[in-house]
Amino acid sequence: MKQANLVGEKEIAFEEVEKPTPEDGEVLIEVKSCGICGSDVHSYQGEHPFVHPPIVLGHEFSGVVSETGKDVKNVNPKDKVVVEPNIVCNDCYNCNHGRYNICENLQVIGNVGYDGAFADFIAVPEEKVIKIPEDMGFEEGALVEPTAVGVHAVRISDQKLGDKVVVIGAGTIGLVTLVAAKDAGASETIITDLEDSRLERAKNLGADHAVNTGELDDGLSEFIQAEFGKDGADIIFDCVGFDNTLNQAIEAARKGTQIMLVGVPKGNLDVNMAFVQDRELDIQGSLMYVQRDFKTAVNMIDRGQIKTEDLITNRFDFEELEEAFELAIDPSNMGEKLKVMVNF
Repeated sequence: MKQANLVGEKEIAFEEVEKPTPEDGEVLIEVKSCGICGSDVHSYQGEHPFVHPPIVLGHEFSGVVSETGKDVKNVNPKDKVVVEPNIVCNDCYNCNHGRYNICENLQVIGNVGYDGAFADFIAVPEEKVIKIPEDMGFEEGALVEPTAVGVHAVRISDQKLGDKVVVIGAGTIGLVTLVAAKDAGASETIITDLEDSRLERAKNLGADHAVNTGELDDGLSEFIQAEFGKDGADIIFDCVGFDNTLNQAIEAARKGTQIMLVGVPKGNLDVNMAFVQDRELDIQGSLMYVQRDFKTAVNMIDRGQIKTEDLITNRFDFEELEEAFELAIDPSNMGEKLKVMVNF
């Protein structure tokens, strides 16, 4: 079979290797679609602190069960599946208390300590395999993983039915968080970005207000109060993770409310902690997901709440993987591209 190894900064080498044989409790999956994630981009550029070549990237994927190892009971050959890519120890405090997404010994398929899905086949533990409906497309299946990120962030937040919600950032994670917040009962939503084309996608996904913060005469706080009323937002999701976006959220937040940090910071952030203390703000991090979030994401996509045309802007064949990554890192067309999908 063919696999794509990241062998150095911006350097991918295709290699012919033996197809894996599933061990006891493992499932061999023929990969059909795999999205390029922001963490994949950081790894490709040599900027990920925990990813060290050589490694096979790719964790947003779907496929077909090709073969099962001994003692596999819940899936069969030819089943269409997606994979929850967090590999955990099932032994630490967090694993034993239902929060295995923050396992003390966390590995991530295609990211940390485990080769990923930019390969014809991949063998994974059965417990990480989730069946999808037969009529769900493989590209839709590959959108389950990023959708689960938004589902998890909303689920662990303080959001309540009828809350007014702000989402900062209309990239893939911001858009799926918007949909998840609406699905959880948000009464009114604002989403922000610096790219008008992304804001149009947000409107198509049901955002009540979509604003380019680079064009605001006043600050975001004033815009929120103008649209939501004097009490402002009940909760803010920062789906970017930059200094300026988190500080924007802190300055715009009503006293005593919650800010969910969903976007992944590249390093330490310079944050206005005086406002956090004085306003009794609750800044809560959100990492990945657990399996219940994956299953919710499957159901949301199956219901048509998120479609391929909502997120996928560019498609490449597996053999064009390096070209796909070069497009993903190209800063010249950030507004026009969103999810880059690789098909097998």
